[in-house]
Amino acid sequence: MSQSINVSVVGGGGHIGLPLSCFFQNKGHNTLIIDNNLDSINLIENGNIPFFEEALEENLKMALKNGMKITNDIKEIKSSDIVFVTIGTSSSLSTINLFNSLIDDVMDNIKLESTLILRSTVTINDIEYIKNNNNFENKNINLAYCPERIAEGRAFKELSELPQIVGVEKDSEYQNIKQFFSSLGIESIKTTTKESVFIKLFTNAYRHANFSLANEFSNIAYKNNLNFQKIINIAKENYPRLEHFPFTGYVGGPCLPKDLETFIKTFEVNNSLLEHLESINDEYLNNIVNKCIEIFVEKKVIQLGISFKNNSDDIRGSGGVELNKKLKKKGFEVYAVDPYIKENEQDIEIFEYENVKESTNNILIAVNHNEFLNYDLKNKTILYAEF
Repeated sequence: MSQSINVSVVGGGGHIGLPLSCFFQNKGHNTLIIDNNLDSINLIENGNIPFFEEALEENLKMALKNGMKITNDIKEIKSSDIVFVTIGTSSSLSTINLFNSLIDDVMDNIKLESTLILRSTVTINDIEYIKNNNNFENKNINLAYCPERIAEGRAFKELSELPQIVGVEKDSEYQNIKQFFSSLGIESIKTTTKESVFIKLFTNAYRHANFSLANEFSNIAYKNNLNFQKIINIAKENYPRLEHFPFTGYVGGPCLPKDLETFIKTFEVNNSLLEHLESINDEYLNNIVNKCIEIFVEKKVIQLGISFKNNSDDIRGSGGVELNKKLKKKGFEVYAVDPYIKENEQDIEIFEYENVKESTNNILIAVNHNEFLNYDLKNKTILYAEF
């Protein structure tokens, strides 16, 4: 597929959709972003990024220069050969209803014999909902599930590097989609839609379990008055079979907890260790609070970082946010410092470190942002929430 084709990305102003849209446009395809967030639309149209993603700003400016468009009118998908939906579902009824309403709008406006590609988390029921829409057969729509497997912050690197799972039921549908991804320099792997749903949810459930297992060992060590950080450092020294043991820390963000819950419900998981992972991580956070009580001589603390991972401005599913709430419930006066967070929906006041550094000597490094390496922490009592 050497010629340019028309592509729409529904939800294209979000964390998944915007890098994807810029990538498509800069690879030579005519790309239209459709998003109902007017604030994001205004920022994007003016070349400003609504969130942090490595290399996003330069890619956005290039995509706009190359002709990428943006609108809040879903009817504009009528001119597209391929429509990507980057809005996903979860196991909550409200999210499912929103997704179904969006799909109804898409199916009303999508043109005949075009291709619909789902990108975010969906379930088998979501796919069946699309197939049961009257327009699905009437308009002869090709449907595929091509799950997002990219780590937030690495979109432009991993879009080119990772093979694309393509879940379809017909080989003819796969060939067209394979050609499209090939035009982007992306390898495709054919599978069924049910298998692709399992792959997406299983992958994040596995990662959740992997991190949670490390936290469980940390919890056990804490109960037995052992320093797990010291133990794991000794155990890993010149011992290759522990080389890839994960760091302990929060298991959060927009995908892992949500996809774990969706996996459990979708595939009717019962009496499994997967059902206990959230309680393990809640206990891990409680142990951090207990360490704060033990180590800090006063109930004041400067919390460095509230985003869900280092060098990110995303607080969705953030363990740092939960930790902040738990500390306050225990009577701590918490000064949250995060250079990546300007405004947030969690009602957490954000401070500049220079303005609060004399308020207390207690420092909780909740998220390891690179910028914190520049802070003067001499003569401070420091506790790491992650290692």
